[in-house]
Amino acid sequence: MNMIAIINCVNKKRSHAIKARDLYVSMAFNAKVNFIEKHYSEWYILSAKYGIISPDEVIEPYNLSFKRDRRFLQNAQTQQLVDIDAWVSLVKTQINNLNGDIHWHLGGEYWSNIKNIVSGIQIKQGKNHSDTTRKYKLAIQCDTLDEAISVLQQSTPPNPETPQLFYHDNYPTFSGTSYQLWKLYPEQKLDQACLRKVAFGKVKQHKGWTIKKGAL
Repeated sequence: MNMIAIINCVNKKRSHAIKARDLYVSMAFNAKVNFIEKHYSEWYILSAKYGIISPDEVIEPYNLSFKRDRRFLQNAQTQQLVDIDAWVSLVKTQINNLNGDIHWHLGGEYWSNIKNIVSGIQIKQGKNHSDTTRKYKLAIQCDTLDEAISVLQQSTPPNPETPQLFYHDNYPTFSGTSYQLWKLYPEQKLDQACLRKVAFGKVKQHKGWTIKKGAL
């Protein structure tokens, strides 16, 4: 059985014409390529400009990306909008030239625009570039494609929070997690997400609560 993988392009690119496999500058992209070349007999890149292209095709760099509403592509330099219907039609035509079972290693913005015109399955990507890189580096260690896909399709659990000391000028020092603190003082109307950011050091304080004594 001919197994085909298709991966999406990325925003950061080299500044000159080069083979598509070498155009994109991304650790996540490279991790996917390394994985795919081990487990698939054939692979392609889904480009926001060129559609489905061979990794060995020489192409010029471009600056197209999906708008948030995903109905248009936008040139990052000129801000010109391109109707996405023409791109979808191009991809639909190109798919007819492929012969095999296809795994679509695509982010949501790509998959949402083509899922109704293609066959095969989507291999869900990580929650960010770092998570995607981590998952593909783990999956490449698997002996079979089925095992690897099982690893890639696993949801990434949220970061576990370690209990610690929370300080406040008007409340007793609290030992525990941000969720436990949030439950303890409903009268403060604390924001659970903000408290979690305090716990992970992303913000210094929330309504007087901090994890560093005397930080306020």
